[in-house]
Amino acid sequence: MLAATALSLALALAPPTAPPALKPCKGESDCISSNGLEAPNHFQAPLAFSPKTRDKAFADAARLLRDECTAVDDGATYLQARCDGDVVELLLREDVATFRVAALQKGITPPWCVEKNCINGSMGQRKRILKLGERLG
Repeated sequence: MLAATALSLALALAPPTAPPALKPCKGESDCISSNGLEAPNHFQAPLAFSPKTRDKAFADAARLLRDECTAVDDGATYLQARCDGDVVELLLREDVATFRVAALQKGITPPWCVEKNCINGSMGQRKRILKLGERLG
């Protein structure tokens, strides 16, 4: 609860500064990232946005996240949003968007899957980022 309050304050006070890279999940439950060093159950490929320019992709991503979430950005390459219990970070590179999606409240990840094409754990976060990727084109 304290972390959620701190994030709400941070989102309300100032735009974030783009980090050089997003932090890894480091074994957190309910977290996925486009960091290629993640374990398979925490990895999802970066989102491509070609043939759009980075500026157009950024504007589209900001609009899409603001439609569904509380989002702030640095105005150029970095977005941070709070969406239904998840913190979504998006960092745009030249032709891909790297990301990290982590739950604010960590749950118990079952050691099995019940959905088709499921990768153990973090399915809610995967669905969120894949939906964003589809809408970005």
